[in-house]
Amino acid sequence: MRALINAFIIHLTLNLLVFLKGWHAFEGKKYARLTLSVLFASEFLFYATGFFFYRHLPEPLVQLMRVTGTSWMLFLLYSGGLWLVIDLVTLAVPGKLRRPFHFLRHTPQKRRILLFILPMVLVAAIMIHGRYRFMDPEVEQIHVTVHKQAGTNDSLRIVVAGDMHLGWMIDRSHTRRFVDLIMAQQADVILFVGDIFDSQIEPVLQQGMDQELRRLSAPLGVFTCTGNHEYRYDSEEKISLLNDVGITVLRDTAVLIDSAFYVAGREDKVIPHRKTTEELLYDAGVNRRIPVILLNHTPDNLAEEADAGVDIALFGHTHHGQAFPGNLITEWVFEVAHGYKKKGDTHIYVTSGLGLVGPQYRVGTQSEIALLTVRFK
Repeated sequence: MRALINAFIIHLTLNLLVFLKGWHAFEGKKYARLTLSVLFASEFLFYATGFFFYRHLPEPLVQLMRVTGTSWMLFLLYSGGLWLVIDLVTLAVPGKLRRPFHFLRHTPQKRRILLFILPMVLVAAIMIHGRYRFMDPEVEQIHVTVHKQAGTNDSLRIVVAGDMHLGWMIDRSHTRRFVDLIMAQQADVILFVGDIFDSQIEPVLQQGMDQELRRLSAPLGVFTCTGNHEYRYDSEEKISLLNDVGITVLRDTAVLIDSAFYVAGREDKVIPHRKTTEELLYDAGVNRRIPVILLNHTPDNLAEEADAGVDIALFGHTHHGQAFPGNLITEWVFEVAHGYKKKGDTHIYVTSGLGLVGPQYRVGTQSEIALLTVRFK
């Protein structure tokens, strides 16, 4: 609830700041100011209505309100950032920084209007492209070789997916296209790296998203580890639902698949007593002469998997920052924020995920699944 209230306050603050920016730009232009007032007031009332009365409105309307509100917030953040940069660059001209308010007040109106509108047009174009990069996920093709025998298997096709965040924002229509994309790869095994659900289980059940998840199948099974969002609300109900629909949740344990390779799954790091990778493999009696694939939500200590002799370690969580400048931040925080790396003898892949939290745009990042082709020697 605190996060929602903070989002509401940020939304209101951004609306006021940008509205005042436009009000100043269109000084003396009655109809332009009227249009601006109607636009900003209508959007905020629409958002506020959905925020406070969502339980009493039809779900399709509430979904539109959520998408509109989060989109508008991202639009204002990017536009506001551009205006701030433009103002700072302009004020950096010699002599003007000493009298900033005098300068801004006496800037020619045509210039003020142009500098108000151009960033908005640019941001709109960026967001259209960002929406496409969310709605049209890529299939990343990854090829690795594991120098172990895997029974009679000489290769394995693995779909790696994560961070779908099914819930109020990522609804059944998104779930359907996610499942369609995964199933189209005709993988031998499907592996998730957590955060299949977002927060409450309520929207998943209301919209029948579990029926879409039941369509997931592969010859060697469908598995997942837990993510931090699985533990936000209704954790045991969510995990039980995943098992019921055929997605085996591995919670600090491992299973031997087809007498050929292991799939192990770690609990999310929000569980303070979760096992280390070494403890997990030891307690599960994993024979490390056989290939070991490990699922772990957050890629915050890649050396742990490498030191434990894991052959393939799969992660999610980062979204690769989701939208600029988030991608730069995650690349600074994580050793691998997105993509492939080999650490010792361990093949590591961090997926940027299918779904999102908040605005449904990918700016500087890409929604994806990975198709991992493993060859055994």
